[in-house]
This record gives sequence, structure tokens and C-alpha cells, in this order.
Amino acid sequence: MNRCEPVNKYNVIFDIDGVIVDSEQLHFDVLLDVLADVLGEQASAQISEIQPQQLIGLSLTETLDEVGVPPSMQQGITEKIISRYQEKLSAHYLRPGVTDLIAALQQNGTNFGFVSTAPRNVCLANLGLLDLHEPPALISGDDVERTKPFPDPYLAMLKLKEMDVQHTLVIEDTDLGIAAAKQAGIPWIYAWPHALSVAEQYGQASCVIEKLADIPQFSGTGANIE
Repeated sequence: MNRCEPVNKYNVIFDIDGVIVDSEQLHFDVLLDVLADVLGEQASAQISEIQPQQLIGLSLTETLDEVGVPPSMQQGITEKIISRYQEKLSAHYLRPGVTDLIAALQQNGTNFGFVSTAPRNVCLANLGLLDLHEPPALISGDDVERTKPFPDPYLAMLKLKEMDVQHTLVIEDTDLGIAAAKQAGIPWIYAWPHALSVAEQYGQASCVIEKLADIPQFSGTGANIE
């Protein structure tokens, strides 16, 4: 790994699920609930044998493929999953320090955006928990043909926000996301684990952090992120 070293000017790209919101378990619980309703308890019980960490970082379509949902049923199930997720989502799921950090970045005029494999409406529901001063700069799973681990989402964000790649940092929680950022040429990639990160290796990350305050570029923001 590279050392964690600060840069003077920087842009910030956040992953959303697992970074902005600690939502991975919620996604899994909603998946099981909807599949039980649609496919029946027996099918749901078989799917529940899959560990939630096996699905971290996958798009919703990839998740449904992974658990064996026939393609002909995926659109209807996807709509139900998104609706139920939005119903259950609350500010309780925001990760520590995120709200204060976003407020500080906005106040300081920092160039930042969000990248996710999730559908755009799920991303917007998550970001709706933040006090954003303007519509978010967002690249969702709906906006690119190839999502993580391909670099396309990060390349799209760099272009959208006119970010100098050499002065950009990323915060991710999955190896898939880290691989995408790495392939996009982003030099500062911070892995922020959570309870379901046990299967992640983080071998390509610049640093593995315990809290946002461990990121040296944030030391002068004035945010309460300890």
C-alpha cells in the first residue's frame, strides 16, 4: 500500500452504499423480504443461505442473477425492492461523521461527487438523508454500461466534475469499487470497512481507515469527524 499523505488541493468521490449509508444489511433484509413475498418462503429460505457479504458491491441486477432470480421476473422484483428499501431507509443508517464532513466540504467549496452501482432512485433516496445545498453530482448504475469493477463510473465522474485525477481521492468499502477507482487512475483510495466487510481484502487501497478523521486531506476541513 501507498502511504497516507495529504495533498494541497483535492476532489472527493464517495461511494454511497457502505460509505455514506451503512445500508448493506438493510439491502439484504429487503431482498429476502421481497423474494419471500414473490417467490414464497421456501425459495427465500434457500436464498437466505447466501451470506450478505457475498453480495456487497454488486449491482441489483447482478444480485438477482447471483441468487437465481429468472430474468423474466427481475424487473417486477427490482421495483418492489426499491420501493421497500425507500420505505425503510432513515437517517439512522448514515455512517459516523458523514453529515458533518459533507457540510464542511460544501462550506469550503470542495469539488465532490458520488458514484454507485445502485439504481439512480436508490442513490437519490440515500443522498436525500444529507443536507445538500444543490442537486448531487451523481453517477449511478443507470448511467454507465459497465459498472464497478470497471473504471467507467469513476471516469464518468472525473469528466462530469472536471476533476484533476491526480488530485482526487475516493472513499470505498469494497474491493470491486477500489479496483474501479484504481483502473481510473485515481491515486488516493481509502477503504472504510463496516460490519459486513469481513470478506474484503483491500489490497489495492492506499489506506484502510477506521474513521473519516484518518484521512489526512480532511484534517483542515473543520468537520467534526472524530
